[in-house]
Amino acid sequence: MRVKPPTGPVCARCPVMLGASCCEVKEDERLATLTRADVERIAAHTRMAARRFVVEEGLTEEEAADYEGRRPLYRGYFRRGPVRLTLAVRAGACVFHEKGRGCGLPADVRPVACRLYPFERWPDGSWSVQVGRYGDLAEARAGGDACLGVEEAESMEDVLATFGTTREAVEELGEQLARETREHGRG
Repeated sequence: MRVKPPTGPVCARCPVMLGASCCEVKEDERLATLTRADVERIAAHTRMAARRFVVEEGLTEEEAADYEGRRPLYRGYFRRGPVRLTLAVRAGACVFHEKGRGCGLPADVRPVACRLYPFERWPDGSWSVQVGRYGDLAEARAGGDACLGVEEAESMEDVLATFGTTREAVEELGEQLARETREHGRG
């Protein structure tokens, strides 16, 4: 018999169950990749200057090519140069992360990469999740890069339901990210 997971938004429960959320990072880790459209959306909503929430990460040409090669939705992102825009970190978490609640930005303002997480389109065109499945919360906690929604799910349909989305909605977000990436690369 299937055991129903505890109630409440999975992203708010992740820090309790796993010790951290995807919005909290270790010192050497980076947060979501931003497009210029993400930056404009967030700046317009928050009335914050981009420098308060964006970090520029310089990559080598090889790192940029590898990044795009492994992430087809980001093809063309580095056309203007090997600089990646990411969300800034404050106190070990995204500047918009609210402890115990999750993202402080409305869903339609969040970076597309954040709205798409944990789903990712692979180079072969298939969709899956970005994180591996440990199958045990203690192991997931020890591993440090788990997603509670993935850990609690028994199928991709469960993961979709946990995040209140559908395959079609994920594909639409993927197309939006690909469009914004192309525009980002053109400048």
